Amino acid sequence: MGSRWWLHVQAVVWRFLMRIGMSLHDLTPPRCPSPSFTRTLPSDAHGNSAVIHFYLPPDYHAQKRLGHRFPVLVNFHGGGFTLGCATDDSRWTTMVVREVDAVVASVSYRRAPENPFPAAVDDGVDALLYLAANAGDLGLDVSRVALSGFSAGGNLAVTVPLRLHSRLSSEIKEHFGRAESTQRLVDQTNELNIVGIFAWYPILDFLESRDHRRAMSIMPDKTLPAFFTTLFDEAYLPISTIARPPLRRRCWDMLMKEGQTFVRRLEGLGKRVRAMMIEKACHAWDKSANPFRDQDSVDVLYRESCAEMKAIFDR
Repeated sequence: MGSRWWLHVQAVVWRFLMRIGMSLHDLTPPRCPSPSFTRTLPSDAHGNSAVIHFYLPPDYHAQKRLGHRFPVLVNFHGGGFTLGCATDDSRWTTMVVREVDAVVASVSYRRAPENPFPAAVDDGVDALLYLAANAGDLGLDVSRVALSGFSAGGNLAVTVPLRLHSRLSSEIKEHFGRAESTQRLVDQTNELNIVGIFAWYPILDFLESRDHRRAMSIMPDKTLPAFFTTLFDEAYLPISTIARPPLRRRCWDMLMKEGQTFVRRLEGLGKRVRAMMIEKACHAWDKSANPFRDQDSVDVLYRESCAEMKAIFDR
């Protein structure tokens, strides 16, 4: 494992280069609006804190004055828990605001290696609790909350609700001498209802080695480079991987197989799941830095997901 110092140096360099790439990505018209406002969550013991970026429907303020409450999508950006920022998914968030008429709260969570697991997950939980506690002031209907995320953010969209449930259970079990804190947490989550998760090419199995994932890809030249995956894994969650036997079926994206496995497990639990596979697409296929790309083909898929989300919110 590389030193934490060297991991930090690599992260800083790649964060800078990624900002250049995302600037090129954002050049394609139409230009996406900036967040309407931000909210900073309380800092931890080291002075670090997460920030929530809010994207609002055009009639948000007028409807809020009339007492209307909007459904909310909480989004988590990608970047291997190490790179990226909350505005990277602005094309997705803009589509949600327009097509679903929902508020989008995009979470700028603490990144590794400065803040390894579980900092990002805890920030996601704190973001949900903040939205629940301030739903009235923000004009949010927290009985209609969906989560979304891309790559590492897709992992957070799945793990944050689990962490929230675990935290709530722990607080209740250890309530002696902490009754006020426990009651406050219970009050915050009493009306919070997560009705859907939209995970785009998420990483879901940390026991699956990167070498095995790459070997199972039909297009290994289009998978994430080894220097990226090594940085992500060592920065966020250094673990020992399990050797797996070769599989016959190969995947386009190195994360596709675990996504398909996850879908089958959810279906086995009786959950309603819709899975979408983009043939011959590389990882992060919707985040091309090429300003002359075919954005319309991406927007079609975004729009389909928004229609699903709106149907869920309108039930």
